[in-house]
Amino acid sequence: MTDMKEAIRLVDNLYSVERIVSAMEKEPKNYGTEELLYSNEVHTLKMVAQYEGITQKELTGKMFRTKGATSVMIKKLEKKGLITRKEDEKDARALRLYLTEKGEWVHKCHLKYDEEVIGSWLAELNFSREEIAGANHFLEKFICYIEKRMSCAEQ
Repeated sequence: MTDMKEAIRLVDNLYSVERIVSAMEKEPKNYGTEELLYSNEVHTLKMVAQYEGITQKELTGKMFRTKGATSVMIKKLEKKGLITRKEDEKDARALRLYLTEKGEWVHKCHLKYDEEVIGSWLAELNFSREEIAGANHFLEKFICYIEKRMSCAEQ
């Protein structure tokens, strides 16, 4: 059985990380275009790049957002010329999301930015490969567990 004090400490740390990430997301950055973009915008682009042709409904689930929040985000990114919606060939009611050429450029700039920033953090923190792998293992198990619970709650 897991030590309850350590488990509670872990959950408290996850909340701290959530607050830090939330604060970081409030600062828009330049990702290779004339306009500044927020973290949630470039991470939405990243998801569309990873799942080319994803539907808005699928994106909502993967991003843990409401339908309304996803709709607003899609409209923003479309207005900025970063994504496009195309009708599904088999189901005209379904719209599939794709990056535009500009969206692909921003996505590549975002990945480069992340590599540089995360690389500098890792250099300063001096984490071992095993520490990073252990953290990833924990987080992946936790995410999988939560995703399963959330999908059960939606049914």
